[in-house]
Amino acid sequence: TDRESSNNHNPAEFDQEDGYYTIDFPLDTLDYYDGTAWLECRLRDKQSDTLLVVLGWSMKQHEGDGSWMIDGIDWQDFREKYRPGIGREEWERICG
Repeated sequence: TDRESSNNHNPAEFDQEDGYYTIDFPLDTLDYYDGTAWLECRLRDKQSDTLLVVLGWSMKQHEGDGSWMIDGIDWQDFREKYRPGIGREEWERICG
């Protein structure tokens, strides 16, 4: 497989075509007080403020020292070349 091919885009890779972006943390970290938490950030186009990506981290608290470790990552890509994304067709219809 040719990794440079235009149909093999890596959504986690931002290139010159994507331009500059800002990072926004719309909410404080959501602590569920059960040793788990959720943190969300949004990447927006710096010029138009268009939403590009919503990135969320599920976290677990380490019992020994109380530090937080990433348990899972959720990536919602709104850039046109990645829409609607695998398994996101229904999500896009309702929320897009």
